[in-house]
Amino acid sequence: MLNPLFDPRIVRTGWLLAALSAFAAQADVGPALSGLTAQASDATSVFWSPAGVTRLKQPELLVDVALVVTESKFEVDESNISGGSADNDTSLLAVPAFYYAHPIDDRWTVGASLTVPSGFGNSYGNTWSGRYLAEDSTLSFVALTGTVGYRFNDHWSVGGGPIMMYTDSTSKARINNPVGSDGRIELEEDGIGFGWQLGLMYEISDSARIGAVYRAEIDPDLSGKPDVDNLDPLLAAGLDALGLLDSDIDVDFTVPEMVQLGYYQAFSEDWSFTLDALWVNMSEFGVTHVSVDPASVSFDGEYRDTWLFSAGLRHQYRPDLAFSVGGMYLPSPVSDSKRHIALPLDNALAVGAGVEWQWKGLTIKSSLNYAYLGDGDIDQDGGLAGRINGSFDENYAVVLGTQVIKRF
Repeated sequence: MLNPLFDPRIVRTGWLLAALSAFAAQADVGPALSGLTAQASDATSVFWSPAGVTRLKQPELLVDVALVVTESKFEVDESNISGGSADNDTSLLAVPAFYYAHPIDDRWTVGASLTVPSGFGNSYGNTWSGRYLAEDSTLSFVALTGTVGYRFNDHWSVGGGPIMMYTDSTSKARINNPVGSDGRIELEEDGIGFGWQLGLMYEISDSARIGAVYRAEIDPDLSGKPDVDNLDPLLAAGLDALGLLDSDIDVDFTVPEMVQLGYYQAFSEDWSFTLDALWVNMSEFGVTHVSVDPASVSFDGEYRDTWLFSAGLRHQYRPDLAFSVGGMYLPSPVSDSKRHIALPLDNALAVGAGVEWQWKGLTIKSSLNYAYLGDGDIDQDGGLAGRINGSFDENYAVVLGTQVIKRF
């Protein structure tokens, strides 16, 4: 059995959520993740609507930058470890993305996307009551996607391609030494995983269309060696005798498969709306197997499948200016009894507004979004790492997304 000191559910704090959220942060098709599947009006379709790339008539380069301000603070109501509530965690993240689509002829379109999110993670502090469960973490990854789209006729299109994801994760936690001050463990892991996606679009008329996308799971295998400081000599000797002190940690996990469904409708010359649903196979989500030579252990899933729903409304005020609004709801993929501080998923509710205009041959889209991420009630007993009971007093994100589009 693995020593709890090296259990990645303790020493790695929530980067899987960051990986999932990173994709969502790139989806600035409409405010609050609206228009993901069937709007298909720009090069973001390379990832979010691969069949929709066949609607683009010109080569197009799109640069997307999302500035994300997050605010969270976990309040501890009860604990058997001294320290009290977590530090206030305020962060500013810059999330860039690049998309390119190129029509070859009336039927074939190719494209690629490169997304480079950075700075995701949680920071709880090194003196709070849950410091032996989680202190802080960071995540960065590069996702490269290639897409080929084909139009069968005026109504049907198909598209898809491979996804490659490189992931780098760093996590920290404190060690509860029997005598003296706390020790510290830091674990940095990296690895590559591959997946694929396939999309289908049916254009009912010039003013209405439906789309669907299937995105396969990605299983990057991470590997790294923990760095331990100020470890009690007796504890260090025991771990060293078991071969756990200077061993690589190999982690198998699953970024879950997803299915998107979307509908677009223009109901006048100047107005249109979108409806989207995104199913996430969260029951397969998370760490599935951990190996620390010579020991290994498998973990059962703690999550349940969930749906994300979004809706958007757009008004073309004049040929060079448009406005849009959107809303999104994501129910919690985990029950209160199974939620833990390493990944405090809860309900999410977002609203946003956007504006689109033309400037010197460029199309510029900007949207401002507010997302409430739930109170994340937690009652977690980590054994030697301690017990915490509490919830988030503050837990939200504000996202300013800007896209610059150049058509050739």
